[in-house]
Amino acid sequence: MDFLVFAAGFCIIALAARQIGDTFKQAGFPLISGFLFTGIIAGPHVLHLIPGQAVSTLTFVDQVSLGLIAFAAGGELYLKGLKSRLTAIGWITSGLVISTFTMGSLALFALAGHIPFMAAMPVSGRVAVALIAGAILVARSPSSAIAIINEIRAKGRFTKTVMGVTVIMDVVVIVLFATAITTADALLTGLSWNTGFVFFLILEIALSIALGIPVAGIICFILRVPASFVLKSTLILLTGYLVFVGSLALRAYTHHKMNIEILVEPLLVCMVTGFLTANSRKYRKEFLELLHRTGPGVYIAFFTLTGASIRLDILVDTWPITLILFGVRVFAIFTGSFLGGRLAGISAQNSRTYWMAFITQAGLGLGLAKEVAIEFPQWGAAFSTMMISVIILNEIIGPPLFKLAIKRMKEDHSPARPNADTAPKNVVIFGTDSQSTALAHTLFSHGWQVKLAQPKGGSTLAGLENSPRIPVQVVDGFDRNALEKIQCQTATAIVTLLSDRENLDICETAFEHFATQTLVARLNDRSNLGAFADLNVLVVDPSTAIVGLLDHFVRAPGAASLLMGFQRGRDVADITVRNPDLAGLSLRDLRLPFDSVIMAVRRRGTLYVPHGFTRLESGDRVTVMGTTAALKEIALRFDRHEGQAALNLMEKAVPEQLKQDGETPYLIENGQRDRFDLLVEKAVVADLKQEMDKNTFFEQAAKQLSKQVNISASTLFEMLSQRENEMTTVLAPGLAIPHIIIEGENQFGMLIVRSKKGIIFSPQTPSVHAAFVLVGTRDERNFHLEALSAIAKIVMDPRFDDKWLRARSVKALKALLLNADRNGRLPES
Repeated sequence: MDFLVFAAGFCIIALAARQIGDTFKQAGFPLISGFLFTGIIAGPHVLHLIPGQAVSTLTFVDQVSLGLIAFAAGGELYLKGLKSRLTAIGWITSGLVISTFTMGSLALFALAGHIPFMAAMPVSGRVAVALIAGAILVARSPSSAIAIINEIRAKGRFTKTVMGVTVIMDVVVIVLFATAITTADALLTGLSWNTGFVFFLILEIALSIALGIPVAGIICFILRVPASFVLKSTLILLTGYLVFVGSLALRAYTHHKMNIEILVEPLLVCMVTGFLTANSRKYRKEFLELLHRTGPGVYIAFFTLTGASIRLDILVDTWPITLILFGVRVFAIFTGSFLGGRLAGISAQNSRTYWMAFITQAGLGLGLAKEVAIEFPQWGAAFSTMMISVIILNEIIGPPLFKLAIKRMKEDHSPARPNADTAPKNVVIFGTDSQSTALAHTLFSHGWQVKLAQPKGGSTLAGLENSPRIPVQVVDGFDRNALEKIQCQTATAIVTLLSDRENLDICETAFEHFATQTLVARLNDRSNLGAFADLNVLVVDPSTAIVGLLDHFVRAPGAASLLMGFQRGRDVADITVRNPDLAGLSLRDLRLPFDSVIMAVRRRGTLYVPHGFTRLESGDRVTVMGTTAALKEIALRFDRHEGQAALNLMEKAVPEQLKQDGETPYLIENGQRDRFDLLVEKAVVADLKQEMDKNTFFEQAAKQLSKQVNISASTLFEMLSQRENEMTTVLAPGLAIPHIIIEGENQFGMLIVRSKKGIIFSPQTPSVHAAFVLVGTRDERNFHLEALSAIAKIVMDPRFDDKWLRARSVKALKALLLNADRNGRLPES
């Protein structure tokens, strides 16, 4: 009966904790702090709404929650997402674990005489407690890190490395904690240290890892069963709880029957289970979604009960110890991250920033502290109180430091120039009739920057004149100068709702000069359809549009209402894949938000209906359906930091000879005419009319470049071919930068190449349409890097490919290179 009373009262307090947590979050504090605060106030030391007896009676809540926390920790370790930064992640993780565990353990051991519950312990007991504390101080908080990254739209090397380290640390800390718990148990029970004990310790950890495999099989079976979300969630939580119960039962049984204690670490078992399930392609998405939807309710109960279990009398006595441990941990994190960063080849300046990203602790650290209270009831509650106070301090101070570190590393995702996916979208609508204005208001309500344009002499509808939200501008003609006056060159989309002749003039100008991403025209006469199709214009024929729309409403009402915007809170968006890390990744390996789905992929003009095995390529235009928040998150993940992408391109392009000379790729800010501009002006431009293979191309390039440098065409051909055989110079879809180092002094030449029909370098890579062939002597290595820097920044323009193919002459191609914006924010390596 007491159990039911305690449970009912606790449920009511947990509901209040949810509201208090929201209030804390609005005030700028972590959500978990609100739950802990509620537990403290409602607990046995303040209002006594949760009596001390209830805290011990509701221990099963801790075990259920810890199982879920361990499942989630294992689920965060997704190997394919870490492969690009494994070296840096490995070194920094090693540095952090060694320094934090060592310094934390030594600090607590040195302070043992000043801690009430440790003062009377023998040396072996103090060592045991210190080892456990050192393991808990190693813990991080992936959930807090992810929240901050999403909040300030962080992206780049630093962010990826930090996220990888944080996720790996969850795995390492659980293994370390399991080792520390087993060792502490041996020290406290007086077991002697020998080879047999070490072997037994390794055996226990191996057994814990091995048991994760059958438990993962049980989870997969649960996911395979056709059942409701509530039933599956309940079974998964029950599985985690039974792992804890089974661990305690095995320990008690072996103690009584075998005179030894086999300690299977339940957190390690559950973490391995989460890892195996999350890395199973068949069950990963559903498993992570179940954890995502089940977690909030479980965490409220867990952290509220944790707050109620905090002993305020011990907290008052140990607050100076809390501050000292916090300071020691910060120093250890700085030391470990700096040394790890330097060993990974990261610059000293940037290595001094990494520590700021690893201060935060939250759920896992609290879970480990609570498990100690369960494992060692004699002193566990006092220990848990002390460690929780350290974790709360880390949780409050850590997030602002992480934000500062991201901004210091210039990865808070403010690109050098806006693009179609991340910037406010900009549309110019030609026409001021009722359809034009209705479209303008609809796009404005979806966050677009809208501008209406009308020909000179046209009339403006009432209500739009001098509108501050939707300006109406008059155009005097449809040539390039006239359209540039109303900033059509910066528009994401242009919609033409005038006569066919006027619409075609506008679309031709935009097609040839602006490379506008989307051109839409209202067709008045179907005989003009071919002229618009030649310009890749999306045509709306009023005579058939309504019929087609009604047809879709009849055959697929759900899809039609969604596309028409009738489903509140959901939308459809086209997002371009610009993140190089996603190239080659299959759709089933993407960790997309649960409330989103990829509907189509457009690649080099061809529309594909995707499936799980469809692999993304840079430049793919992906149609995604989902909530507004999900679409923003996907746009961020698919996008890139322009400067970082240019630096990645440079790293692939730098010749081996320059790398051997110790030259490091770097980007150069450009504010005025420089030597690269002079190089472009003097360079030969080859506008190839026929498709050709790489050997034919290299022959022609060698002939042209032999006139610029003092070396024969045959020698240049051999060097270019050898360089291509060693490593392809196709650095991005449609782009190649063949480059070689030649003997001599003070020689440097460049050949600029456009091939509308394409150069075939290999059957595995797309045809190349833009190529820059560089030839220089070793003494020109600095300018070699400057030229690569300039080219890399020019081709990062999202519209470069379209502008390059649409340029009408050699002069226009050079103008495109000379007028390109090579300024902007650059990332720090």
